Amino acid sequence: MHANPALFTTWDETVSSIIPHIDYTAALSPCEPSSTVIQACKDTLAYGFATVDVYPTWAKLAAGLMEGSGIGVLVTIGFPHGSTVTQAKVAETVQVLRDGATEIDMVMNLARFFDKDYAYVKNDIAEVVKAASDFGRTVKVIIETGYLSDEQKRIAATLAVEAHAAYVKTCTGFAPGKATLHDILLLKSVVGDHALIKASGGIASLEDQYAFMQCGADRVSGRENILQQLKTLQK
Repeated sequence: MHANPALFTTWDETVSSIIPHIDYTAALSPCEPSSTVIQACKDTLAYGFATVDVYPTWAKLAAGLMEGSGIGVLVTIGFPHGSTVTQAKVAETVQVLRDGATEIDMVMNLARFFDKDYAYVKNDIAEVVKAASDFGRTVKVIIETGYLSDEQKRIAATLAVEAHAAYVKTCTGFAPGKATLHDILLLKSVVGDHALIKASGGIASLEDQYAFMQCGADRVSGRENILQQLKTLQK
């Protein structure tokens, strides 16, 4: 999806309304060192994004940098393929929460899902949700919409809701497919008021983010392209 790039030409109230819904993902490339995490935290603080997103190995570093800011540290679990065993996901969740994470984005077990072992998939999510809830934290479930038919998206979203996940999220950005308005509307029709929606994967602009929010997304991912657009609007 690529919305009209001329929609936002100045920093206005609409741009300001998008920013608190952005999970900033600049540090989620596989080879990024600690310096990238530090810069991502600085940018998140400067603009007031919802969270800075990091891998588990950087949870403690990011938590220390964001301490006292009121801005979240989102850490990915079972990322990006989701097919680690439940016990490993739970242990990873507990560790990053001890290290200071405030939100969890977990990848659904794709291998078990395609095996139609839906009981396993639901329990996998539920166990991570329980581990996070013991710390008073919530979980977003990434279902990788690029791999799924519409019917499979409905099944995956239903499993996430039944497992009491707080959000259903579209993509990791590492698999085929991108966030689409179609998927946001579809997922919203499934989850209703029982969960929130996060749009993630190939989001090109603030205009895209705004369109996703208008269709029902409560959170939207954003990388360096979003940061550069914000910097341009500041000039």
